[in-house]
Amino acid sequence: MNRGDDLILIGGAPRSGTTLLRAIIGASSNIFCGPELRTIPSLCTLCDNITDASGPALSRAYGVDKNRIDAAAAGAIAAFLAPAKKASGAARAAEKTPTNILHFPTLRRLFPDAYLISIVRDGRDVVSSLLQMTWRDARTGEPMAVTKSPQMAANLWAASVANDQAMAGDKRFFSLRYEDLVHSPAEEITKLFDFLGEPTPNLALYHDHVFDVLEGENEASAARVAEPIDTTAIGRWRRDLAPGQLASVNATAGPWLERYGYV
Repeated sequence: MNRGDDLILIGGAPRSGTTLLRAIIGASSNIFCGPELRTIPSLCTLCDNITDASGPALSRAYGVDKNRIDAAAAGAIAAFLAPAKKASGAARAAEKTPTNILHFPTLRRLFPDAYLISIVRDGRDVVSSLLQMTWRDARTGEPMAVTKSPQMAANLWAASVANDQAMAGDKRFFSLRYEDLVHSPAEEITKLFDFLGEPTPNLALYHDHVFDVLEGENEASAARVAEPIDTTAIGRWRRDLAPGQLASVNATAGPWLERYGYV
C-alpha cells in the first residue's frame, strides 16, 4: 500500500491563496510542487463512485474489494506525479488543486500518511474574487455558476471550510489562514515547514524570485503570485460586493463566517 508519506496535497476554496501556497512550498529544493494537476479530485470522485455503485458486485464477481479499489486510485494519483517528481530530483511531491479540499477525507483514506494542507480566506473576499473571474465550463462553454452567483460562490466556500473543519485533529493536516500568512509571512511560513518536517528555505519568503508565472498559466492568480506578498487583497469585499450580494453571502455562509471569526 502506498501510504503517501512523501506526498503533500494542498487545497482550499478557489481564490483563497492556494497558488501562493504552492509557490511557497515549491521554493523548497526538497519538494516538487508544479502547477495544478487537476486530476486528483476527478480520481477521488471516480473511486468513491465505483465503491458506492459497484463495490458489492465487484467484490462478489471479481474479488475486488474496497481496499483494491482504493489501491488502484492511489496508484493512479501517484503515477501522475511520479515523472515530474523524478525529473526534479526532489524527495517529495506536492500537488495543489483547490478542490482537493473537498476530497480530503477520501485522500486520507487513500494515503494514510500524506500531509494535507488547507488554506482558509474570508469567504466574502473569496466570493468577491470569484465574481471577477471569467471561467467557463469546458463541457458547455457557459460561464461557471460560481463566477455569476454569489450564493453558488458562497456555497463552494462553505463546503471547502466544512472539509477544513472536518479534518481538525488529524495529525498530518495543517490549516493556514490567508490573512495570517500575508500579515506575518515569516512566522506562518516557518510554522508550515516545521509541520512538514523541512528546513524553511530562504526563498520561501521571497517566492516571487523563483516562481515561474508561465508554468502556472492556467492558474488565474499566477501573475499576482509572481509579486511579493502583501495585504492589499484583504477586505476587498467592502468595495466589490453590492449590498444584495453581501446579503446573499451572509445568508448562505453566515454560520461558517462566524465560526471562523470573519464576522
